[in-house]
Parts: sequence; structure tokens; C-alpha cells
Amino acid sequence: MPSGMIHIRLEKVLKGRSLYWLAYTAGVPYPTLWKLVKKESQSSINLRVLSRICSALECLPGDILIYEQDEEDAAIKNLARTKVKKEKREEKKRK
Repeated sequence: MPSGMIHIRLEKVLKGRSLYWLAYTAGVPYPTLWKLVKKESQSSINLRVLSRICSALECLPGDILIYEQDEEDAAIKNLARTKVKKEKREEKKRK
């Protein structure tokens, strides 16, 4: 599994049920679900599809989606923290 992205772990949440069952129950085309499970990475997921999947499986999006941080993500996180700290210091100086 490549790092630094959000992964869809639909197979784990299915708990033994088939994609055919989910397609029928959620009203989502089977090929759409198959792509979510079989593709190594996805560039997007339709929120309506995610909502239907969650309804059928009685779960939350966080049960299906998992985030893995890589070095680039860590650098962005640190940059954001540094910016917030700088803004707080500047605000204190103005007071």
C-alpha cells in the first residue's frame, strides 16, 4: 500500500458480504464498487456513493477510509504549525 494518501478499505468493512450484495443493497453499480476495492489508489470517491455504502454497511466514512501520512504530508503539517505559532506570537506583540 503506497503511503501518503487516503486508502479505501472496503473489503475489511464488508465482513464477509459480497460486492454484489453491496451493489444491490446500496444501489451503487458493481463496477464502481469493484474499482474502489481493486484499484491500488483512487483519486476521488463520490460522496453520494460513500454515503450509500455507509448506509448499507451501517458504518461511518472513517471505517472505510484510512489516512497514511508520508514525508510530504508531515512537512505540510509542520509548516502549518509553524505558521500558527508565528501568528500567535505576532498577535501577542500587538497586545
